[in-house]
Parts: sequence; structure tokens; C-alpha cells
Amino acid sequence: AGLLVGGTGGVLVAGGAGGAGEPEGVVVAQGQLDPLPGWEAGGEAVVEETADGTRELVVTLEGGDGLEGYREVWLIDREVSRLVSLGVLEGGEGRFVVPAGLDLAEFPVVDVSDEPYNGDPSHSGDSIIRGLLDT
Repeated sequence: AGLLVGGTGGVLVAGGAGGAGEPEGVVVAQGQLDPLPGWEAGGEAVVEETADGTRELVVTLEGGDGLEGYREVWLIDREVSRLVSLGVLEGGEGRFVVPAGLDLAEFPVVDVSDEPYNGDPSHSGDSIIRGLLDT
């Protein structure tokens, strides 16, 4: 019986880690992501706050074929002058921790870009989809 309980606990822990699309907390912001010129794509961004106060940005992307590199997820200010990279989007869906202290009212724009494999960590200037979070 102890093995069964341990096995079940393992399954629950693994299930709790979950896929990117599983709800993890309360939705605190969301927005539609629209294609930029030259791209046929769309998506959605949802910010969830977990019980411990961690905020996670869940990004879904449909389309966006024809990449020259990899897809990177950014939070950007309204003037599109300051930006924070959250990480690489692998596949059509990803979950990214929003840094503690980052004010989503100051960085409400979600952007997914096509980044070349050139070692330059700055934004390529080639955005696939972008949208404004409704906070």
C-alpha cells in the first residue's frame, strides 16, 4: 500500500507541474496577439498569479511558419523603447515567469520575435506577433 501511495503522489506531483496550457493560478491580465507585417500568425497571452504570488505569462502562438531562427518572448513598454526578455518559445505554447517587481502597467506589450542564431541578445526587430495586456 505504501508503494501505491508513493506512486500516486509521484503522479500528482508530475501532473501538478503540468503542461503550458493548464491553469496554474488566477488570471490577472490577458491579451490577443496579432501578426505583424510579413507574418501569418496569431495568439494569446495570459498572465496568471499563483498562490505564492508568482506571476506567469502563458503565450500561445498559431502559425508563424518560416522562422529564420528561434522565437523569443518579450515584455515591452508602450513606447517600444524598453524591453525585457522572458525566454525562448518552443512549440506553439510556453509558460514564462514574470520577474518579481516588474510592473505590467509599465511593460504591457507582449511580443514574440524571430531571433537569428547570431549571439546577439538584443531584439532582432522582426516581431511575429504582438499585443497589449489588459491588466
